[in-house]
Amino acid sequence: MEFLRWVRNRFEWAAPPLGRVLPWAGVLLLVIAAGFCAHSWMFARARVRATATVTENVAGFAKEGGVWYTPRVRFRTVNGEWVTVVAGPGSDEIEFAAGETVPVLYRADDPQGAVIATVWRAYFGAIVLGLLGTALFDLGWVLRGIVRRRVAG
Repeated sequence: MEFLRWVRNRFEWAAPPLGRVLPWAGVLLLVIAAGFCAHSWMFARARVRATATVTENVAGFAKEGGVWYTPRVRFRTVNGEWVTVVAGPGSDEIEFAAGETVPVLYRADDPQGAVIATVWRAYFGAIVLGLLGTALFDLGWVLRGIVRRRVAG
């Protein structure tokens, strides 16, 4: 019972300032997420989109140790030319199986700079910051509600 009393005291001590700060932190993260989203959208708008086929996953050694897999893709440019590129960045797990089709984005004058443009890869920062911002905003409003009910009752 002593532990529960200690937890309650700490909650009553921390809830008011957290209730004031967390919603604003959440809004700030949501604004940053919107900026990341706009940046990714502008990046995609200035590129040519194509559908590529993953031919293989190239294995390499990571600096920290372990193996790093980077997909090699093949696609046809707007001019009809076939291009094969290693579309980084890779990861420590095989993300795309050989033979899988993926969307790629590349500059019209540089198809060798193609990148895989799945939603998760293109908007990763915006998604993560948006989810974190939403969670902090909601948690802050819940804490505000609890504090107001305790003060009122």
